[in-house]
Amino acid sequence: MEDLFNIQAMGCNTLHPNGIYINRPNGVDFYLFLYIKSKCRLLTDGDFKDITEPSFILYDIHTPQFYYSENSPYMDDWIHFTGPDCHNFFKSLNIPFNTPMVIMNAKDIALMLTDLHTEYLQSGPHHSEIIDLKMKTLFYKFSDIYNIESNFSDKLNRYRRDFNEIRNRIYNYGSFDKSASVSDIAAGLNLSTSYFQHIYKQLFGVSVMQDIIKSRIDFACYLLQNQYDSISDIAFRCGYENKEHFTRQFKLVTGYTPKQFREKSVGRNQHL
Repeated sequence: MEDLFNIQAMGCNTLHPNGIYINRPNGVDFYLFLYIKSKCRLLTDGDFKDITEPSFILYDIHTPQFYYSENSPYMDDWIHFTGPDCHNFFKSLNIPFNTPMVIMNAKDIALMLTDLHTEYLQSGPHHSEIIDLKMKTLFYKFSDIYNIESNFSDKLNRYRRDFNEIRNRIYNYGSFDKSASVSDIAAGLNLSTSYFQHIYKQLFGVSVMQDIIKSRIDFACYLLQNQYDSISDIAFRCGYENKEHFTRQFKLVTGYTPKQFREKSVGRNQHL
């Protein structure tokens, strides 16, 4: 079997009520991936750096580790691990060793760490393979987010978290008003419509209207496949004021009219 990532130990939301003091002058025999969630001081490149916002750091083997927080609660997620040819792996992902990294879109990484920790506490015939896949997925995702944000200006990174939440809401059928206009969304951030559209396109490479239309059509496809409401009712639920506009846009996106799409879906389901 090929070499796999192996977790030596791991913790999530580890709380030190009275602070923490870690001083390992010679490092350790394994790698450490650390998600610092509290203020602390950290030694890097021979100087102490004040960590004032959530940060990540990937420590190399046998590299000094020195970070502390005095007289105040400290919390972090951490993984001690070994793995196959880690130096080339992390180099290929452009993830630096021993360097504090701040990313605005940390929510996805935090969720993946929680999921990984759940698996770490499990057992089973494929446990090692699952850990390996989840570790690789974690670092691939971290690399994507870190390198995308590294190429953004400070201005774009400042907006990234709020805009990510808006985009997630747009694609969440239950939490987004399908009739909301771009002006309504922009007003929620106290931004002009034109400036909001400009930032959105820079962050995601598509316009907010393209995302809204895709979300509406995706929702319509789901309703046409799973419910028996009239096409007019479905159009209204997806944010369209009239059936004709909905039908034109639906066909432009899917290549079918809503009626054709429903008939095609029903026919396919009958043959399953």
